[in-house]
Amino acid sequence: MTMMTTAHLLASSAALAIALAASPALAQTAAPQVDTTAAEPANTPPSGDVAATDDIVVTGIRQSLSSAQNIKANSDAIVDALVAEDIGKFPDNNAAEAIARVTGVQVTRYADEAGGVLIRGLPNVQTTVQGREIFTADGRSVSIADFPAQALSKVEVYKATTANNLEGGIAGLIDVGLRRPFDFKGFQLAGAARGVYNTESRKLDPIGSLLITDRWQTGIGEIGALVNVSFTQTRYLNSVRYQGFQDNVPAAQTILPASVGRNFTFPQDIGLFYGRGTRQRPSVNASLQWQPTDNLMIYADGLYQGYRNRNANDFFGIPIQSNPNGGNPPTIRNAVLTPDGTTLQSFDIDLGLVNGPSKEFGTSRTDTYQGALGARWETGNAVFTTDLAYTRSTVNNNWGQFQTQVATPLSLSVKLNDQRSVNFTPSGVDFNNPDSFYMRGLIENRGRGAGSQWQWQGNLALDTGSSLFPKFYFGLRYGDRDASSVFGDRYAALASLKDPISKVPTVSQGGIIEAGFHGDDVQQFRSWFAPNAFLLNDRLNDVRGYIRDALARSGADAATQAAWAPEQPALNPLNAFKAREQVFSGYAQVNYAFDVGFPIDGVIGTRVVITRNKLDGTNSLPIPGTNQTQFVPIASSTQYVDILPNISAQLHFTDRLKLRLSRTEALTRPGFNQINPTLTISQGTIGGNISYTGNGGNPDLQPIRSNNYDASLEYYFSKTGSVSVAGFYREITGFINSLPQVVNVQPFGDILVYRPSNSSTGTIKGIEAAATTFFDFLPGALRGLGAQANFTYIDGEQVVPAAANFAGGRQTLPGVSKYSFNVIGLYELGPASVRLAYNYRSANLDGFGAPGVFTTVYSDAVGRLDLSASYNLNSNITLTVDATNLLRTPYHSYVKDPRYPRDVRWEASLLSAGVRFRF
Repeated sequence: MTMMTTAHLLASSAALAIALAASPALAQTAAPQVDTTAAEPANTPPSGDVAATDDIVVTGIRQSLSSAQNIKANSDAIVDALVAEDIGKFPDNNAAEAIARVTGVQVTRYADEAGGVLIRGLPNVQTTVQGREIFTADGRSVSIADFPAQALSKVEVYKATTANNLEGGIAGLIDVGLRRPFDFKGFQLAGAARGVYNTESRKLDPIGSLLITDRWQTGIGEIGALVNVSFTQTRYLNSVRYQGFQDNVPAAQTILPASVGRNFTFPQDIGLFYGRGTRQRPSVNASLQWQPTDNLMIYADGLYQGYRNRNANDFFGIPIQSNPNGGNPPTIRNAVLTPDGTTLQSFDIDLGLVNGPSKEFGTSRTDTYQGALGARWETGNAVFTTDLAYTRSTVNNNWGQFQTQVATPLSLSVKLNDQRSVNFTPSGVDFNNPDSFYMRGLIENRGRGAGSQWQWQGNLALDTGSSLFPKFYFGLRYGDRDASSVFGDRYAALASLKDPISKVPTVSQGGIIEAGFHGDDVQQFRSWFAPNAFLLNDRLNDVRGYIRDALARSGADAATQAAWAPEQPALNPLNAFKAREQVFSGYAQVNYAFDVGFPIDGVIGTRVVITRNKLDGTNSLPIPGTNQTQFVPIASSTQYVDILPNISAQLHFTDRLKLRLSRTEALTRPGFNQINPTLTISQGTIGGNISYTGNGGNPDLQPIRSNNYDASLEYYFSKTGSVSVAGFYREITGFINSLPQVVNVQPFGDILVYRPSNSSTGTIKGIEAAATTFFDFLPGALRGLGAQANFTYIDGEQVVPAAANFAGGRQTLPGVSKYSFNVIGLYELGPASVRLAYNYRSANLDGFGAPGVFTTVYSDAVGRLDLSASYNLNSNITLTVDATNLLRTPYHSYVKDPRYPRDVRWEASLLSAGVRFRF
């Protein structure tokens, strides 16, 4: 924003605050009708239930839609919400799956679940729980998929925030609401249990939750307690057949028959990949509330989230444009081109003794804890809230890859673009026999990340008694955050020994892998012998003993043998950082209201944010005149100030029709790994002269900043019926890209350094439309019918400037589908409810810079159909049936256009049945 605009807004806010402080309305003693949502985000009762003084009633889908509609209609911000219709019953398996149905939200999917979230085309999302910041280890945010649906009361998706919202997301903010004891009248015991069947892994897994809560009148006031535990497990399998990136025919590669020529492209490699493993998410949240007087409530909240993953991936990648053993690429025989002559359609190839299948193994473990203590005090026309929280999160990853080489020459018969990817048949190798493979090598790495934070926020909400400025909000926040990360790896190359893989401990206890591609019969070769990943991981010390012996037998150099001497890979100081971040912020915001023949109201506010960073890393610098390298600790510190104004207006043309206008500013801070000050300088020669290049992080990175403009026309025609059309425009500066830059590094002078920088600007514009209704006017059983539909159009681009060895230019934003929509059919009458939902997103750019001829990768359009149904046996017991991804449409990717496919990934349908209960 301009300095003039900033000064004007600050002066206006200060003058307004002084005027309000002097107002005689502050002396009023009547109970205020103050909207404290902004001032007290942790104390709003879940909208899916009734108020704290009434029984929780199972009101189903209609009540959920009504509550979500009320949140949208009454908010000062641009927000959409999803509300749980009952304890343990959120619309989907996790929060990320659920918000995929929100207008303007797109998600990425992998390993049979939704993961990454984009709001209006941007992934830079801030995440809060009960209004508090939460994160995982050294990251900026937490995975929305880590919130089990059973624990949620509501999820609010803020597309444009106001001054009282936590900064940190140019895409928006997602606030997750959990339950508290005063949301209930008294004792409640509720839970859910489901069995979930995965159609790809063909495994049955549990999902369960249990909530117990009560409240008591005591001599010191009313006290309530709640504990909610949940657990989910998924044994997943994604089956992928892939063609590598397209490239021209290598000069040294022979193509037969010669009559097909050489003026075409074909993939660098082909292969199969099975992403499989066991994923578990335990979760516990607890809350205590104490209300000693009618106007004072004190609470303590606790949250634990865990993530466990045991990796058992299988990979068989086969180069066809290169020879992994050196020498000329293998000869292409019986080559047949596609009708347009642009690429190969089929061929045969004799590869010889090449790389065989690999087995990946390892574990990931994340533990996140958050505890909070807060209070809400109403006095006169003011509401004060305070919240002090501590968060601690750690992540530990261990990963390995067991590599083989075939013991007999391998030949392939290959069809390309067969139902949009490769189909190959091997010969010459018995893939079911472990004696067909030599031990090629073992990769092992480990990483550890940690983060902790103290955060405090205090808020004041005032009912001024003024008709022009009825409400005033003021708040302060302090956050003190630590983050650290470290990584280490090692590799043992053992192909020269030609050891049968059966010599490696535990390998003989492996077997033929479980084939995937259920429902896809194109690729007939789909399984082979492999070690048991879980045994490899459990007896890894025995495997390491074999590696040490094998390295000695192979005559490996001293450095490699030393790397394998310790039990685990040594942690590399060049892959490490420590950071401390302090954030001081404050906001002032006022509600205004007046009438010009129809009511107009809105908010004007400003949030001021000061961010201070202290960073520690290690530089790797060559010693001039020698072949040696020295490690030099480095420390840096930065500070920046942001002023984030917001102004919005709601024009109430009728009681049901309103136009909402909003102008806001937002920021996203760079990741701690991106501001890591570590720099690695490498020495080389150009034309016989010594030269230097570098790579590392950039401690001078600034946040990505955006100016946001929103308009929304909304018509509410019933408690569960609405129609809305919205437009949005984003001006973004400081997109972070890793580009080569000329940097002066003493004593080496100006050198080329590859590091992240605030290099590009961009814009995003789009339109959203949404409608929801139940058809209550229909006769008989038909009155239970309802429908939801929404559509989003997004057009986004960034302009990247030219840099050393990089042309720059105008580029589409990665991951953004231009079109997406949801169509949901609803039925609810009596004890039965049904929801059938279809979600679609169009093709999107996946990334730039791919090797080969075509450097841009795209993900194709995809649609999903999900079903959810329940039947209330009585007021205590409900039977449920759910099915996701019923169409089983596979994921497709390609380069340039669909003539050049990349992946076909088959994902599972999840079929579940279960029961919910409450007493």
